[in-house]
Amino acid sequence: MIAIARGRSLARTEARGRLERFLAAVPLLTVFAWFFLLYAWQAWLVATPYIFVDELRYTQIARSLAEGGDVVRRGNPVGLDTLAEVFTAPAWLLDDVHAGYDFAKYIGVAAMSATVFPAYALARMLVSSRWALFAAAASVAVPALAYSSLLLEEPFAYPVATLAFYLIVRAVARGEPGAYGAAAAVSLVAPFVRGQLALVPAIFLGTVALTAWRGPRATAWRAGWTRWDKAGAVILAVGLVVAMNSLFAQGSFTWERATGDYKGRMIEYGLWAGGALTIGIGIVPVIVGLAMLRRPSGEVRTPERAAFRALLAVAIAFVGLYTAAKAAHLSTVFGTRVAERNLIYLVPLLLVATAMWLERPRLRAWALVLSAAFALLMLVTTPIILEFPYFEAPGYSILVAGNRDLELSAAALDELVLVAAAVALALVVVASYVRAASRALAVVVALLVLAVNATGVLYALYGSRQAASRTLANFPDPPNWIDEATGGADTVYLGKQILDPNGVHLLEFWNRSISQVWSVEGTAPGPGKTQTPDLATVEGELSPDPRVPYVVADPGIDVVGDLVARGGNWRLFRVDPPLRLTNSTTGIYTDDWMGASSGYSQFATPGDRPGSMRVTISRVGWGGPDTPGNVTIRLGMLVIGEDKQPAIGAVTAVRRWVVHSREGQTFTIPTPPPPFRVEVTIDPTFVPAEVDPNSSDRRSLGAQVGYAFVPRAAATK
Repeated sequence: MIAIARGRSLARTEARGRLERFLAAVPLLTVFAWFFLLYAWQAWLVATPYIFVDELRYTQIARSLAEGGDVVRRGNPVGLDTLAEVFTAPAWLLDDVHAGYDFAKYIGVAAMSATVFPAYALARMLVSSRWALFAAAASVAVPALAYSSLLLEEPFAYPVATLAFYLIVRAVARGEPGAYGAAAAVSLVAPFVRGQLALVPAIFLGTVALTAWRGPRATAWRAGWTRWDKAGAVILAVGLVVAMNSLFAQGSFTWERATGDYKGRMIEYGLWAGGALTIGIGIVPVIVGLAMLRRPSGEVRTPERAAFRALLAVAIAFVGLYTAAKAAHLSTVFGTRVAERNLIYLVPLLLVATAMWLERPRLRAWALVLSAAFALLMLVTTPIILEFPYFEAPGYSILVAGNRDLELSAAALDELVLVAAAVALALVVVASYVRAASRALAVVVALLVLAVNATGVLYALYGSRQAASRTLANFPDPPNWIDEATGGADTVYLGKQILDPNGVHLLEFWNRSISQVWSVEGTAPGPGKTQTPDLATVEGELSPDPRVPYVVADPGIDVVGDLVARGGNWRLFRVDPPLRLTNSTTGIYTDDWMGASSGYSQFATPGDRPGSMRVTISRVGWGGPDTPGNVTIRLGMLVIGEDKQPAIGAVTAVRRWVVHSREGQTFTIPTPPPPFRVEVTIDPTFVPAEVDPNSSDRRSLGAQVGYAFVPRAAATK
């Protein structure tokens, strides 16, 4: 009976323990649930992907995994870009593309919101549960969470990096083999979630090394060093840095270019990225986080705090250098951008450090001076950019809110940032050194940090909704009109003169039936393999034959077959095999302007009869300075050129004219039986932006041109 009673008592104790653990977890679970619901709602409002080509590239692989398990893009085997594609693949098991897109977004939202768990676990090793809850909530209430609604790597990389940081601190503090194994496992997986997280294993090793260097054994060893020993250590450290830099340069072209040729840009653009991050997360976490690298006087030494400070120092150094090098490199191959996007993985660490300070507001004066000076340096050098949304730097979103809602100019916002920095520093100073006000001010600062970050992330999410709506504004409704018309059958997109690929990317994203992307003159966009078909016969047959039942074509390209649907300017044809064209145009932009040359090929006519070509040349829509253009129109028999594309053989007609501003003319030219071709050249062209200060058009333009074939029977009426 005694044993039974003891068993029942033990069971009740275990049940109470489970209940207490559950109740203790309720606040954290509640934080996760509320943020997940908020961001899921915001993601639902984002109507379409708009970060192209990235969102399309990852979706292509995720769909291929869902459809057959093979890693393919546009039907061609490729490597797996990131584990993010694996994580979102289940969403594309759904047949409905709208449902699949929403599900994929919710997966990302759940993953990024789940950062609260490792952030809380990390903070809980250092502070009480109340302040750990603050760190967890703040980590997912920052502008970077605007990435949660996008089909990118960040929604998965952000929590994985935070989990890795927690496990690293735990392993270094405890020194247990199992803890080291868990940290090593996650650190090695992290680079496969996002390439930048290749820094995580290096941060792990750096944290271990720095902790050991600061440890009692190394400290005792260094105590006996002479001046010559110290000088030798410095020389050795410099040599090690040089050797590591050479090693990185050999393995990374980005690092080699940045550190070799663009050191100045690294410093400048690295400060920009840090400034945008500082603005976005409310300034205080950066000032406090940097100052907390030095243990405040009176703080109890613990292995966890020592490990965390080592991790924070190494992470700031490594992530900061990577960001600076990446920004410098991108300025040479893409454009000058503020690369805050690469710094966001430091945010949970800075907020955990802030939670440590909030629990006990103490800082060493010299550490605070240095951290405040560095934060101010970043703020005064960072330009105010009001692009909205600014994908690479969501921290700017709160400034955009001030510009749009409060009508503050960029100059006023620049001054406001400095005022905010002064207020932030004043709050930190008073809370740290005025004991009577420290506790109350700590709560005020925590609420201010949360408020600033929440404002920033909500406005950044608003920017995503606006960008998505603008992207979808002129797109056919419903966007998956091709899938609905074809029933999902394989379809080839055939385009021409594709200067803005976003429309093609949208078309491919929303219509899973598009299996290949072609163009008649080599402008088809990636990601993935593209095709410029050869002209196999003068009757318009293309090679290779894709052997698909449907082709969706740009305006100016007509396919032999039945027209089954229209979506905006696109037309969907059911192919009468083999794939052949009835006519096509090249060298004309979507607004009908041509550059120095354009062409029109007619491969077939009703009854293969001759007729007339109506060629319209116009600058009626151009009212700027006159640049007379010499127009030459040549019409002749169509042949296959050396490049396997349509060309003029025997010329049957030539027309010449000079086009001026606000002038236009239509030429009617008799044609031989098909196939025939018309080519128009205009010399000289003009660049609107160079002759008209009100224009931003940098294209070299000749005139607007229109081609229309009129069969002989219709032409005689």
